[in-house]
Amino acid sequence: MIASEVLKFKKIKDDYDRAYQLVSYLFRDKTDKAGMPYIDHLICVSKMLDSTNTKIAGLLHDVVEDISNFTLDDLKTLGFSNDIVEIVRIVTKDKSKKKCYHDWISEIIETNNIEALKVKYADIMDHLSLERLNRLDEEKRCYFINKYQEEAYRLKQVLITV
Repeated sequence: MIASEVLKFKKIKDDYDRAYQLVSYLFRDKTDKAGMPYIDHLICVSKMLDSTNTKIAGLLHDVVEDISNFTLDDLKTLGFSNDIVEIVRIVTKDKSKKKCYHDWISEIIETNNIEALKVKYADIMDHLSLERLNRLDEEKRCYFINKYQEEAYRLKQVLITV
């Protein structure tokens, strides 16, 4: 169940603004691997997307995975549509399943949810951006390139065929 201080965001009528205010609050003290504000990643992912639902899901895509005790039901309670919550569900890695990254991306592809595929592709492309990679040391940079490059290619191949 979400904390009472988060319920205040339910009053925000505009879905995008509600999502932005929510992640600004939830990720206020979080940084990425290079020590930059994590919110920057969420904003970049959202900006790469074209529809309202994918832009909102782009902002929210790491909330359930990275914020302790925050659930998909919490997103519903805050007024996000079933379509947005479903996109977030699909792109949220279930850590209890212990799947390798390649298998998890395969699971996302198998859903045939194009909006979720777009969000995951945007997420990976931001992780592969030179701006982000150049902030990392050589070891981390190589790790992320190896982790994401093939999966970005796989997702792109699916997306160009739809």
